[in-house]
Order: sequence, then C-alpha cells, then structure tokens
Amino acid sequence: MRTDDLIAALAADTKPQAPVLRQMALPLSGAVGLSIASFALFWGPRPDIWAALGSPAVLKTLIPLVLVSLAAALALTLAHPGRAAKGRVTALGAVIIPAALVFMAAIVGEGLAGLVSALSTPQLLTCLLSVPLLAAPLLGVALWGLSSGASLRPWLTGAMAGLATGGLAAAIYSVYCDKDMVLFVLPAYGMAIASVTLAGALIGARVLKW
Repeated sequence: MRTDDLIAALAADTKPQAPVLRQMALPLSGAVGLSIASFALFWGPRPDIWAALGSPAVLKTLIPLVLVSLAAALALTLAHPGRAAKGRVTALGAVIIPAALVFMAAIVGEGLAGLVSALSTPQLLTCLLSVPLLAAPLLGVALWGLSSGASLRPWLTGAMAGLATGGLAAAIYSVYCDKDMVLFVLPAYGMAIASVTLAGALIGARVLKW
C-alpha cells in the first residue's frame, strides 16, 4: 500500500471530533472582525465608495470574493482525504485564467509603458503591504483550523488557505483603494494575494503535515 493510500485509510477511520469548518467557524469570524476593525481604524473607505460600488470598479471587490469561496472550498476538501477536488480546481482555474487573459489584453492595448505608468504610484506599495497585514490574522486562524484535518498535501492546503485569506483581505482593501484601472488592479492585487498564498504554502508545509 502506498503511503498516501495508508494515510487516507487512517484518516477515514479516525475522524476529528468536529468537522474542520465547524471547529474554525467562531475563531475565523473573530479574525474577520479583527481585520475589518483594523481596516476601519487605519484605512477606511474611499470617499466615493458608493459611486465605485455602482461602477465596474466593484469587480475588484467581487472577483477576490469569488476566489475566497473557491479556494476555501478547495482547502477544506484537501483537509479531508478521499474527497474529490478536481471540480474545485477547475472552477478556480475558470476564474484565474480569464483574469490573466484580461491582463494580457490590457497589456496589448496599453503597452508596457501603460503598465509602468499604472504601477508608478505609492498605492502599489500600500497595496502590497496592506493586503498581507489584513490577511495575517485570517491566515493564522485558517491554518490552525485546517491542522485538525488530515491533508495529504499540506503545502497545497496551506496555499489554498493563503489564497482564500489573501483574497478576502484584498476585497476588504479594495474598499479603500481608489485605483481602478486594470493595469493596476490585476498586477498589484495579484502580487499581494500571491504573497499571502506563498506564505500559506510555506507555513502550511510545516504546520499541516502529519
């Protein structure tokens, strides 16, 4: 019997006392509240927030939230060996690939000069620092909760936790950010979320392994 098969069999016979999601629900709610309270205290919404939410700019809030739901579902699936994850991976790709294509189309239309111009703003550094800071308590609680599962791929489970919490932090931060152009939002938010995803993978590889 392969090691992965043995672990899956053991996990099937030794279920945690409470499902992973139920165990982390309350602490995760507290972490979300902490991130939102921190946002309200140190960032706050942009002055034209209601107009922005009624414009295409709302997509920079909605798309990260879609990532949150898909990545969180995949992380929970990976924490329970034997559950099928292929469909969730496909759904995640169905969001990321079109976003990448939109970014490439914007590059073709505006050129590299347009990209450099869009990213030549202090808001880039603000984004790259703010999203990980807002995500930190969320990621900590998510990894703690997932550690009660039985992941066969701890680094991937941690990465999905990072993608989910980074996406939620980006959605929160987007309420403050007044840069709405594609050539800023996709690379800046993408790099910020990717940094949390990487942190989740690195930490998860250690804390989620058996």
